[in-house]
This record gives sequence, structure tokens and C-alpha cells, in this order.
Amino acid sequence: MKSVIKTVIALAALVASALPGLALAQAGGKVPPAIIAVIDSQRVNREAAALKNARQQLEQFRFNFQSEIAKEEEKLRAEEQEIARQRSVLSPEAFEQRRQAFQAKVVELQKRIQERSQSLEKMLNGVREQVTVQVIEILKSLATERGFNMVLDRAQVQIFIGDSIDITPEVLKRLDQRLPTVKVNLPAGK
Repeated sequence: MKSVIKTVIALAALVASALPGLALAQAGGKVPPAIIAVIDSQRVNREAAALKNARQQLEQFRFNFQSEIAKEEEKLRAEEQEIARQRSVLSPEAFEQRRQAFQAKVVELQKRIQERSQSLEKMLNGVREQVTVQVIEILKSLATERGFNMVLDRAQVQIFIGDSIDITPEVLKRLDQRLPTVKVNLPAGK
């Protein structure tokens, strides 16, 4: 039943997409031929200078943060061992208070790690958005200059013959000129 519904929906979408073209043809207008260019968005993501620079900044920040966390984890391990050693000399109530205080520190550290990871991901997404805005502007310029009216992502193209329609190198060149670096506003220390 679900496959029948999917088939009906697909056919309806196909018919609906054909109607504007039929109406245009009946009105005497012509649908322009598709002039296609291809971009390798994965390559742009890998090779764009701004993204490389942003990733380096974020990796340095991540490394520094991990070093800071490692020190705090070492302190927590030492505190945990100290609490375990004192278990026999502490009253059950005092031991439970120390254990709960220790657990609160662990939870707080985990929360900071999670918040920092989310913050880094948000920053990287912001950088990607800036790059995407520039890539779209570059694609518009190239479309005007070269006369194409459709851009496909290389990852989505099943058959791709020749590099003559691949605009990735030109997009990268212009992107690196327009946006060589992106300032990543890293969060403050703690």
C-alpha cells in the first residue's frame, strides 16, 4: 500500500513539474535548454583557504581545551582516590557528602566539555555559512559570465564526462581571493 502511495505521489509530482513547461510551450514560449556546470562541493569544503584556516584555529583551540581538561581530569582522579582512602576514617554521612561534592564536580566538567563541543560546532557552521554565501555569489557571477543556468554537485552526478563543465577550480580561486581567512570568535577560557 505504501509503495502504491509513493508511486502516485511521484507521478503527481512528475505531472505537476511538467505542467509549467507545457503551459509555456502552448503559449508559444520556449523552455531554454539546460546549460550545466558542475561543482565539487566536497573539494571546495576541503580546499578553501578560509575553511582550512578556520579548521586550524578550531583545532588549536580544541587542543588547548583538551590539555586543560586533561589536567582537571587528573585532579579529579586524585580527589577520587583520596576520597576512597578516607572512606574508612570518615563517617558515612561525611563520606557521602564528599562523594556527592565530587560527583557534582564531575558533572560540571562533563557539562563544560559538552557546551564547548557544541560551541565549536556552532562556530564551524557559522564559518561554513559565510563560505556558502560567497560561493553562491561566485556561482551567480560565473553563470552570467559563462552562460550556464544550472549547477549540479559532482557528488550527485552519476555520469560525468570531461572536466570542461567543472567550475570547481575557478570557484576555489575566486573564493580564496574573496575570503582568504575567516576570523573564528573562539569562546573565552572557562
